[in-house]
Amino acid sequence: MTVIRRTPLHTGAVVDARDVTPRMRRITLSAPTLDRPRPAQDVELVLTDGTGRKVKRRYTITRYRDARFDVDALLHGDAPGASWAATAAPGDEVQFFGPRGRLELRGADWHLFIGDESALPAIAELAAAVRTPAYALVEVGDEKDELPISAEVRWLHRSGTPPGGADLLGAAVDAFAPPPGTGHAYAMGESRVVAALRPRLHALGIANEQLYLKGYWNVGRVAVSSRTSA
Repeated sequence: MTVIRRTPLHTGAVVDARDVTPRMRRITLSAPTLDRPRPAQDVELVLTDGTGRKVKRRYTITRYRDARFDVDALLHGDAPGASWAATAAPGDEVQFFGPRGRLELRGADWHLFIGDESALPAIAELAAAVRTPAYALVEVGDEKDELPISAEVRWLHRSGTPPGGADLLGAAVDAFAPPPGTGHAYAMGESRVVAALRPRLHALGIANEQLYLKGYWNVGRVAVSSRTSA
């Protein structure tokens, strides 16, 4: 019999909310019952949509400290997560499950992180946690979407091109020159883009056991949020 293990349900409080880019809002939550997470684990917020129906949205836990943590939420239209992030204010309560996610950093001589803006919080958390050289290939709308990452970063600007295509990240992976030693690569973002990167990463000499690939959203459906679903 398969045992389904669910993470605990917590009630947190918003203690701060501010814009960090024109399209990204940082919400600071206080939740004393949340266990310290591993890098890039997430929480699953229990929200409501426009009809009052309960929905769940997942966000990467970032900058955990003293029972507080941040979530960075992309503001994209009137989706439930974006609506919550745009209006969240100190004192608001929110329920969530967590910490969630199976992603674990593996020992390697170097790490390569790849993704679009939906993966930015996870990439930043993972890059800050590694103790060997870190490289990042990150696709965003333009320079206004860039955020600090503790890695050697190559920013890829769409400059008006719709998100969800594989051209920018694919070309960047093809051009990446792997340093000596054994590396580990993590690719996160639009599902079909992530899948298309697998053979290109193989071409760099990165085997399947050295890869972590995760689709966060799909073209044709609203991106869930800035989160990781490890």
